[in-house]
Amino acid sequence: MKGWKQVRRLFPALENYTYLNAASGSPLSKRAARGAKRYYDEMLQHGDVPWDKWLERKEKIRDTLADFIGAIPAEVAFTLNTSHGMNLIAEMLKGKGEVLTMKDEFPSSTLPWIHRGFKLRFIRPARGVYTLQRIEEQISPHTKILLTSHVQYRTGFRQDLEAVGNLCRRKNLIFVVNATQSLGAFPVDVKRDNIDFLAFLGLKWPVAGYGIGGLYIGEKWLRSIRFPMVGWKSMKDPESMDNRKIHLRREASALEMGCPHFPGIFALGQSLELFQSIGKKRIRKRILDLGKYLAGKLEKMGLEILSPLEPGCRSGITIVKVDNPEDVRERLKRKNIIVSARGGGLRISTHFYNNRTDIDTLIKGLKEIT
Repeated sequence: MKGWKQVRRLFPALENYTYLNAASGSPLSKRAARGAKRYYDEMLQHGDVPWDKWLERKEKIRDTLADFIGAIPAEVAFTLNTSHGMNLIAEMLKGKGEVLTMKDEFPSSTLPWIHRGFKLRFIRPARGVYTLQRIEEQISPHTKILLTSHVQYRTGFRQDLEAVGNLCRRKNLIFVVNATQSLGAFPVDVKRDNIDFLAFLGLKWPVAGYGIGGLYIGEKWLRSIRFPMVGWKSMKDPESMDNRKIHLRREASALEMGCPHFPGIFALGQSLELFQSIGKKRIRKRILDLGKYLAGKLEKMGLEILSPLEPGCRSGITIVKVDNPEDVRERLKRKNIIVSARGGGLRISTHFYNNRTDIDTLIKGLKEIT
């Protein structure tokens, strides 16, 4: 188990910035960077000779990712980003029926479905919150798919996936989750939560950088869905090089199709090992504690917090109302304080690598500006 000071030293960017922007993109840890660099160093020195070792390493990381979300390895595929994963999901579910989703969704959640001609209906939140009752009231006889983010990017609202998953079980709905703003910050258990499909991006809370994401497909779907894309690595025996017949593996990894993006996968693997060494519950508590401290400081300044503050809804995202948020964001950036302008205000993201000093520096900067 690592202390928070040790964890913080793994992120050199924190020496240059007060970095409160995980919801846009986290800095890399030294461990993740080494994971990617190791691949480049090996290819620099040996060319493609370590191919088999890279494949073995990739499969070990698949096992780790599956365990991290409560899945089995056959249900997990590596993707490039959330949009990639969500397009694959929408294509696999094409023709399944109407999609019920949330008004606050990031476009990566919704555009792939609209592009394929799905009818989408949007639930409006009450003060940023999507209660189970509100969701259930919007389910119609035509609703076949329920699509939600675990954490909403523009409010910070965190959905109770277990409760929504149970609702989907009762209503016989397909449950699709965008975990981009939660994975690495808040535990996800795909079996407990009755999730059918899930997509996420490694850039944000998983601290794994660009070019890597993950896709979960429930085992029952692997037996029946038609994979929208295939390649030589999708086959049961890729080395047979049979270009006349298709013998597909009924595993999510069949969607990886060809040569893997090794650097991103290896970076993600190192991040997952870091999370495991710290503990998911400990990370969750750290993020919520920092968020509570931040909210207290903002309220003392008399600033309005737009994010839901109920404990069950809190995430690592806090939106605070300010005049001209884009201007405030830019002026904070000149002080090396990194946040975002989102959701009609300033979006502040506290991750496990942050501390109270980061928040105090932000508050000082806000006071000087406002």
